[in-house]
Amino acid sequence: MRDVLPGLLVALPLVGAALVPLLAALFRRTTRAAALALHAAIFAAALGLFWSAAVAGPIRYAVGGWPGPWGIELWFDGLSTLIAVLVAGMACFASFAQTFGPDPDRTAPGSTPLREGLLRGALLLLVGGLLGIVATRDVFNLFVFLEISSLAAYTLVASGGGRSTVAAFRYLLAGTAAGSLYLFGVGFLYALTGTLNMDDLAARLPSVEADAALTVAVVLIAVGLSIKAALFPLHGWLPDTYVYTPTPAAGFIAAVMAKVSAYALLRLLGEVLAGTDAGAVVLEIMIWLGVAGVVAGGVLAVAQRAVTRMLAWSSISAMGMILIGVGMGSALAITGALFHMAAHALAKGCLFFGAGGIRALEDGDEVDRWAGLGSRAPWTLAALTVAGLSMIGIPPTAGFFSKYYLLSASITAGGPAGIAAFAAIILSSLLATVYFLRVLEAAWFRAPAEAERASSAAPAGPVLPRPLALPVVGLALLIVLTGIFARPFERHVLPDWETGTARIAAEAP
Repeated sequence: MRDVLPGLLVALPLVGAALVPLLAALFRRTTRAAALALHAAIFAAALGLFWSAAVAGPIRYAVGGWPGPWGIELWFDGLSTLIAVLVAGMACFASFAQTFGPDPDRTAPGSTPLREGLLRGALLLLVGGLLGIVATRDVFNLFVFLEISSLAAYTLVASGGGRSTVAAFRYLLAGTAAGSLYLFGVGFLYALTGTLNMDDLAARLPSVEADAALTVAVVLIAVGLSIKAALFPLHGWLPDTYVYTPTPAAGFIAAVMAKVSAYALLRLLGEVLAGTDAGAVVLEIMIWLGVAGVVAGGVLAVAQRAVTRMLAWSSISAMGMILIGVGMGSALAITGALFHMAAHALAKGCLFFGAGGIRALEDGDEVDRWAGLGSRAPWTLAALTVAGLSMIGIPPTAGFFSKYYLLSASITAGGPAGIAAFAAIILSSLLATVYFLRVLEAAWFRAPAEAERASSAAPAGPVLPRPLALPVVGLALLIVLTGIFARPFERHVLPDWETGTARIAAEAP
């Protein structure tokens, strides 16, 4: 299976993206079942690779039998299989919501079987592009998969029409600029080394003279991927994109899209470019940019009255924390950054699936509209409460342990950067307490508005349809389980980054 699963994991969603729209034009009901089955198969393949890498070690797969540096290689270790499982699992939830959500594609104005099939195909294409980014060991093919995932994301964002189209256009402009910068940087690296394979680049770059071309290459790649990852202050595309994307796609994009780009940034800066002086300087700068992003995202989240926009700004704060971990670069800091990717993806997927569904059914998502929802939908609100507590960093949720690792790494690092990182992470938790408890207080302890009191006096059903509530509750359970099993999770998945190779983080607490 180790010889089959790597290629299958990347090929299956790309082939499915082409076949599902064709199937939709002929058999509409079959298309829904086929899309769900495809996502389940992709998730099963990701789990198989995760288990194989944990038991037998990393998997190197040469596409077409041509090994690197001449051929294209796929690489699956504990880290890449973790991100692959995260992407494939969240895609299953998104496909489920795409079928059973309150505003599924089949009931949208002007919906046709072909349109529904195209949107399902776009989700599969997005999954294929993200999995390609996770797996590839070739810097040019990473660009190809970046663009594949971006094109699919633009389509899903724009599918809502109206403001969604404007948000998608802004996203397209930012994504095009980011892709161009990254490609120019790859061009400089190829001119300097004559190779595109990551392992070959890492071996050759230390012998390259530290000239202006190398510095430009590192800066271009770092800036391009930082835009894709919505790292402060290059985050301008993110708030409107998350707010105006239709709910099923928003839950998936908000959970994993920026995380995969941050993963690519970590791979390149932590492995390929780690031996260059320019790479070391960029990592140090990233600590301070991460601190600024944590504070700015948290403060602006407090200022929002709409729940989905508040969640969008809190994502910028979370990406800042990931950036702090990447910038510090120690095994403990990288452990915290990677754990925060997983914890934040689970929490933000849960929150966007729930908040987006509530917005569609309640015709708005201002905090006041959440008044009384706790009594009408206790299971859904309990799940969203768990996700909010994880964002704050309350044990035993996953968010507590990710922040614990990052705080420990900040203390160990010391110096001005370590002190600033420690203070920013503490402040982020305090700010998250303010904006999440404001929402939860309205939902659990505030009576509905007078205008709605009469209609809510009679027994009401759940705010979300039961099928859409299932992903919300399921993700909340995963948040708790990931926190409870944090130590074995870290020991078997997260790498020690001292030399850029995947090892157990022995000094992690």
